[in-house]
Amino acid sequence: MSSDWSVVINIALIFVVTFVAKFIKEKLGIFRTIIVPTALLAGFIGLIIGPEITGLINFDSALYEKIVFHSMALGFIALTLAEKKTEYKSDTVKSGLFIVATYCFQGVIGMLTVWGLIYTIKPDLFEGLGLMLPLAYGQGPGFASSIGSSWDEVLPYGFVNQYGLTLATVGFLVAGLFGIFMLNYFVRKYKIPVARLNRIKGLQTKELSISSVQEINFFDMLTVQFVWIAIIYLATFLVMQVTVSFLSLFGTIGQTIASLVKGFNFLFGIILATLFKRMILFLSRRGHRTESLLDSYLLNNISSLFFNIMITASIMAISIEEIQGYWELLLVVAIVGAFTTYFFTIWLGKKMFLNNTIHYILAMFGMLTGTASTGLALLRGVDPDLKTDVARNLILGSAVAAPLGFPLMAILGLPIIGFTTNNPVYSYITFIAIFLYMSLLIGIGIMKTKREKSTSKQE
Repeated sequence: MSSDWSVVINIALIFVVTFVAKFIKEKLGIFRTIIVPTALLAGFIGLIIGPEITGLINFDSALYEKIVFHSMALGFIALTLAEKKTEYKSDTVKSGLFIVATYCFQGVIGMLTVWGLIYTIKPDLFEGLGLMLPLAYGQGPGFASSIGSSWDEVLPYGFVNQYGLTLATVGFLVAGLFGIFMLNYFVRKYKIPVARLNRIKGLQTKELSISSVQEINFFDMLTVQFVWIAIIYLATFLVMQVTVSFLSLFGTIGQTIASLVKGFNFLFGIILATLFKRMILFLSRRGHRTESLLDSYLLNNISSLFFNIMITASIMAISIEEIQGYWELLLVVAIVGAFTTYFFTIWLGKKMFLNNTIHYILAMFGMLTGTASTGLALLRGVDPDLKTDVARNLILGSAVAAPLGFPLMAILGLPIIGFTTNNPVYSYITFIAIFLYMSLLIGIGIMKTKREKSTSKQE
């Protein structure tokens, strides 16, 4: 393969397998019953035809790891720039509390599981690897890869990034296969009248109204959105470089934190996109025609594009050969994470949501083991037309969860500092902090539900 075409062909292959996956979903009836996102199916097709299994096509797995790393940050920048509604109802806020509380729960379970492995069959493991459970299951392959690649620079294993990508892929399977079991179980138990997904006929359409600045046509407007995203991501790189250089001045701990900063490109991108959006709003209020240059419809679609690329590339980047180095860890964490998340979402869903409880449980489980798309796919099993407010609160709840999740991001580096300084106290502090934060979020959510109950009784 010519080096001039290598990168282009590797990237084009992502879209080729996506087309094949879409064709298979349209033509094979079984995929109208089984919940499999197109990007996920495309990734498996690429993995099967790739050098790791059949060898039909040779592609650059290392390039796909980089694509996962960058596409997540670009997707979040686009999502941040898109317009969002700011009126949050009670269930929206509780959805955000639920999401972050589950992240914390998965972190607690993950660390306990790895500690169990350390004291039984794998004494050389690092307990912080348990935190990959909420990163992979709860937040997806992008987060797992970003943090995993930065941890690989510090830890001696060399498989942390691959472990995160593989665990995230297992999470997609849990969301789909386990999710179908949940869906059918709840439908039978609570006698929920449903329209089966494989019985939804015809082409589903909706009308869209798009407005643009008069001097700029639709396709120019698309270019403008990519320009803003590119400028912000370039600024992200520069800010990260300055931050890393500054932290490296503070000895071993500073260098350790600096290596972790490299995995938070998405966080720097979100912050800079938020600042950019505020600047646009400020200029608009001063009479400049700036706010109209951000098109929410296009930005949401660009975000979706990057996230789909991320999911497909993350699976194609998996090295089957390397799994043998961490298969015990992967197997135990994946199974324990699946079952505990299942019971936790059912328990907390019944505690937090008074209305559409089963809908929320299904949607949250799908999202917190897979992605928002698998959550919405499970929700459509009981609400095919998305007539309830669950889908809206699921998406807006993710926006509420973003600032609530910052404390978790801040303490992710503590176990690594403990590893480099040979001080296990940092891991214990991390575990206690996550557990207390989880308890706080659950307490707030349950108290809000109790207030709602007492208010409804008075009325």
